[in-house]
Amino acid sequence: MGRTFLEAVAKRRSYYKLGESVTIDDNSVVELVDSMLATLPSPFNVQSARIVILFGEEHRALWDIVIEELRDIVPADKFEATHRRINEAFRSGRGTLLFYEDTSTLEMLKRNYPLYADKVDAWSEQCSGMHQFAIWTALEDMGYGASLQHYNPLIDESVAKRWSINDKWQLIAEMPFGEAKDVPSSRSQTSPPRDRMRVYGLYNK
Repeated sequence: MGRTFLEAVAKRRSYYKLGESVTIDDNSVVELVDSMLATLPSPFNVQSARIVILFGEEHRALWDIVIEELRDIVPADKFEATHRRINEAFRSGRGTLLFYEDTSTLEMLKRNYPLYADKVDAWSEQCSGMHQFAIWTALEDMGYGASLQHYNPLIDESVAKRWSINDKWQLIAEMPFGEAKDVPSSRSQTSPPRDRMRVYGLYNK
């Protein structure tokens, strides 16, 4: 904690072995999400991001749903390994954030700005991505490890039923978080960053 923004961004990693020990008070996580929802940008300030926070038994219930949904599609000889990985990497953590986009607000935006209607879905994904990245980075800076998962749309119906989710909310991603109990591997680059950027008009004295 107390890192600069750039240090926090560089530190953010995916953790696949989580514990449920409390690093920060659960209310601090709620306040973090509240702050991010209040300040992060959205197209035309439509504020389409929706986030569900699950702690304790509610968090574990989510991963039980994932396990049961996977049971029907994962080959029997691979299911035990899948079950073990979900238990150790996700279910064992402190909580999970569910990232949604409210499609009713997006449809309103398309109606109000027909000139940009074909861009709204892409903007929605960008909006959700900013929320995911900012919260992920902040959680790690506060002492938790996390990762970003995508078991949607496989789990959408069961999750919506379990937590009475508005049928206009579209599940985008799941972020389990908790005590970081593994050490991520070193970052690798498929090509140097400078090979992936272009710079024009740079002034050098």
